[in-house]
Amino acid sequence: MKLKKNKQVPVGMLFLVLAIILNRVSNVSDLLIGIMYGISIGLLLIGIFSNRK
Repeated sequence: MKLKKNKQVPVGMLFLVLAIILNRVSNVSDLLIGIMYGISIGLLLIGIFSNRK
């Protein structure tokens, strides 16, 4: 059985954790935090839907 490597989900999780930490710790602009949340959700959705095939 060949295991399919999916890189989108770990990278999406990394962006999500980074956005949450930066939102709590520093005074980064809301635009940057929103972009990071969008990237993370998009990567997670792409990773999940590409895994289903």
